[in-house]
Amino acid sequence: MLRSLLALLLFCLALPTLAQTDDSLARVKARGVLKIATDATYPPFEFMESDKVTGFDAEIAQELGRELGVQVEMISMEWSGVFAAVETGKCDLVMSGVTITAERKKGNGFTRPYFLSGQILARRKGSTFAKPTDMLAQGRTAAVQAETTGQFAMQKAGVPKEQLHKFDALQDALLDVRNSKSDVAVGDEPALAEIIRKGYPELELAPGGPFVDENLGIVARKEALTLLGALNLALEKVLVDGRYARIYEKWMHKPLPLATVAKLEAVKADGTPIPVALLNMATQAVAPSGDSAPSSGTAFRIRPELLVQSLPLLLAGAKLTLILTLLTLVLGVPLGLLIALTRLGKFGPLRTLAIAYVETVRGTPLLMQIYVIYFVFPALGLSLPPFIAGVMALSLNAAAYSSEIFRAGIESIDVGQREAARALGMTGGQAMRFVVLPQTFQRVLPPLTNEAVALLKDSSLVSVVALTELMRVGKELATTAGAPTTIYLAVALLYLVMTLPLTAVVRRLERRPEN
Repeated sequence: MLRSLLALLLFCLALPTLAQTDDSLARVKARGVLKIATDATYPPFEFMESDKVTGFDAEIAQELGRELGVQVEMISMEWSGVFAAVETGKCDLVMSGVTITAERKKGNGFTRPYFLSGQILARRKGSTFAKPTDMLAQGRTAAVQAETTGQFAMQKAGVPKEQLHKFDALQDALLDVRNSKSDVAVGDEPALAEIIRKGYPELELAPGGPFVDENLGIVARKEALTLLGALNLALEKVLVDGRYARIYEKWMHKPLPLATVAKLEAVKADGTPIPVALLNMATQAVAPSGDSAPSSGTAFRIRPELLVQSLPLLLAGAKLTLILTLLTLVLGVPLGLLIALTRLGKFGPLRTLAIAYVETVRGTPLLMQIYVIYFVFPALGLSLPPFIAGVMALSLNAAAYSSEIFRAGIESIDVGQREAARALGMTGGQAMRFVVLPQTFQRVLPPLTNEAVALLKDSSLVSVVALTELMRVGKELATTAGAPTTIYLAVALLYLVMTLPLTAVVRRLERRPEN
């Protein structure tokens, strides 16, 4: 009893300090704008329309802003960056259909749930797949949005990770199913239903409803208790005065079930606990005077224990990055040399074709080339596995750029050397092989090194076709743990570790002919 009273006394003494250090609500009110990070590729919750974020979450956010007396600014970004935006103070909240999980609550604060959702399968019409266990058989694959609870639910059901195709956007997962590369896609029921309704008539939701029930919440920094408390009070008002029901019916295309508000009330403890006294302070908070500037609110934190836990996964991702880079160099550099020789050749049609290829590849983004090879080629009858599609796209891109490096190197060799070789009785091919190319390789090593380093970093783009290279692993870990600062710094160091030896090796190769 004495210990309990002592603990209560210490809590009461610490509460004023806590309120003083947590100025999250005061900063928002002083600024007059509530900044919310979202991934606006998830209808009906959030999507872009006329350069503006709209949808269920956007309208709920506007009502919350009205209750707090501030404007609301929805900022669209990739899913992998929304938690980092809050951690670094760029945004106050994440509102993007985020499921409340125990793992995410370790590094983030959550409001009470504001939406009841669940994971469901989408399949091609005529398919019989209906539940996660249907994916356990070897050779079957499920497409998921990376680091969402859809992925976690499939893993929990026992689906091996090699049978999961992970994408940045749910739309890409559905496209993978439509192209028959995956058997099913997994996602939130409202989102899948809306996306299928708008543009995937070949697909349907599996019967039986969601196989996992979930609660969606709004994310803030873990210590932003006054802001979370104010949002909870605002949500309570929106839920009971009819505004929630109106917004729900507009975006879900059906009336709000009568039991939903009661269910939301029953699970409100799933959010971050807010001390009653601090909750009262949140309702009475006023903006600080103009003479005192609010604090920046950034939270630069390194979590060593998370780094230790994540290192094996990051190293596995780095291994795939190195494999991709090596294969691309082995395939792309010789092809680039061949293209360069073709451009310098005398056969007009091949020279024109080589020029067109180089200009096309250099004039279009690498990301678009990856998309075309993986997502568009199946419509033309060529369906490639993710790894082959990624290597092919990187190699074709590297070939175009390295061909220009080789071409410049060959043209830099004095013409007199070729003439001298011909005078000694060499053919044109022999002169190129024994005189020009050896000197060319020596001269192009530095720019080829730069191309190799750039290629190693560009390999991160193949994550869009479900390859878990280093950057993809980093995004997944940062999103799951809610600690992007720790993970992204580790990823940056691993990239640096991989590029520095490459540069050192090439410098040694450059010096060898001089010894």
